[in-house]
Amino acid sequence: MKEELSAMLSDLHSYRCEPCTPDMHQQYLELDHNGRKLSQTLMNTTDLLKDAGRLSKEVGDEIFGVMKTYNAFQKDLSSYRSEAVAHH
Repeated sequence: MKEELSAMLSDLHSYRCEPCTPDMHQQYLELDHNGRKLSQTLMNTTDLLKDAGRLSKEVGDEIFGVMKTYNAFQKDLSSYRSEAVAHH
């Protein structure tokens, strides 16, 4: 997930996804913030899993939450990217 997220953030920061309207600019800022926050969460979850040594219910719940957040981010980015491509 970390590699995919890195690729998605690179795409977001590319010229193809430059915001063209005030609404898109706001979406862009939110996606950028959420993507960076998700990246940090992924690193923390990876560290948590390494430290735990085994998969407990708490760690499983944390992983499930990160996966839900990741999927929502992916969906939001896809929607934004489609709108950005239409404007360019």
